[in-house]
Amino acid sequence: MFRLDPPERYRLERAPLAQAMAQVRFPLIARLNSADGIAPIQDQLRDRYPYMAQRQEVALQFPSQGSPGGTIGSAWELTDDEGRVVSISTGSATLSVGVAYEGVEEFAERFEQLLTVLAQQARVPRCDRLGVRYLSVAETLPGQEGGWQEWFRPELTGWAGSTLLDDKTVADVALCQVHLRGAPSGPLLGLVDDVRCNANHGLVPGGSSIPGIPPVATNVPSYILDLDLYVEAPQLFAPGALRGQFEVLHSEIDAFFRWSLTPAGEKRFGLIRLT
Repeated sequence: MFRLDPPERYRLERAPLAQAMAQVRFPLIARLNSADGIAPIQDQLRDRYPYMAQRQEVALQFPSQGSPGGTIGSAWELTDDEGRVVSISTGSATLSVGVAYEGVEEFAERFEQLLTVLAQQARVPRCDRLGVRYLSVAETLPGQEGGWQEWFRPELTGWAGSTLLDDKTVADVALCQVHLRGAPSGPLLGLVDDVRCNANHGLVPGGSSIPGIPPVATNVPSYILDLDLYVEAPQLFAPGALRGQFEVLHSEIDAFFRWSLTPAGEKRFGLIRLT
């Protein structure tokens, strides 16, 4: 999808990651709507996610036209004390992690565990959609409200982040939404269908609410980089294979994020190159 080489190994001391999500959708299983149906799944995941509640569910994908939105229904949420969330409905399952995110290896292992439990306890036969979404929220600093113009490449900040505006003009909102579709190639070869990407990036004001599980609120003006890559085609619900596809999609997101940072952004987020 992107003409980018895999980045060198690195970590960020002050990563702007606000939420990482991985989601599968599958043919409806009515039993998952009942307490009896979710009980064996809860039992298998209780050690990691000891709390359960029933919540309203909002579909996270951005449609090809129009504003963000989606269907609303009921979902079971399994949570822990660090804010990790497993959301399960009759036709989807999502793993969401915020500040407790420890790295892609740990996240992928948790996702595969969820898939394995669904395959064993709910006998999910097929995956219709696999999606991976990473939302970064870079808060502006007091007295440095224009810092976002320096942290990210000019391709992402646009004319509102350039020298076009005079010193008495500031951008309150500068948000760009891009939808991509492409046949699998390069590292994406082997995926079951076209790879699609919904990318949203730009400046949003404080008090904004960004859809997520749970929604993410901004306290101050912030630059967001929201990348959602997915494949939408029927395939066997095989946990190991789906984890592998998750890792491939994640690698594209990671390469894009690393490319997006300028030297000033590397300093702002504390980039450390690993050997």
